[in-house]
Amino acid sequence: MRYWLLGAMMVAGAASANTSLFNLLSTGERVEPLAMMEKVESEHQGFISAFELDVQEGELMYEFDVIDPDENTLSELTIRAADGALVVQRNSKLEADDHDELEAVKLLERNEMRFSELARLATDKHQGKLLQAQLEHDLGISYLEFKLIDETGKRKHAFDIQKLKPLPMLQWQ
Repeated sequence: MRYWLLGAMMVAGAASANTSLFNLLSTGERVEPLAMMEKVESEHQGFISAFELDVQEGELMYEFDVIDPDENTLSELTIRAADGALVVQRNSKLEADDHDELEAVKLLERNEMRFSELARLATDKHQGKLLQAQLEHDLGISYLEFKLIDETGKRKHAFDIQKLKPLPMLQWQ
């Protein structure tokens, strides 16, 4: 009985956190994620490989990873969602575990496509607010994995970069 009650409390807490996050994203002034992606792409060398929304000390932040395949570097950017101000930037050389993202970035580059365009195509037919998006390369397929939230909760999806269509086998909740 105790474990059932604890499990129910944890599920209720997660649902409440999802609702709070969705409400935060639905209200207030902020730069929309896709507009911020376009700004990052115009101001930084390379390709966005990951986007994540985060709340730090009650403030909404956007976090981006930008890979420059020519320089073999990774820039990690933290940007305030309210005004688009750059808060933190860290630069480093790519490491071995960045290889999958680099493969997907190279495919974007060959297809003359930007991350913001891909994210717009991938999320176009879905309801909800974008929480995360990351380039992946697995089993010979490069894809965008993304997470959305709406009033019913969070959902993950995947979108094939080469074929520019959803990967239904990688769609889960």
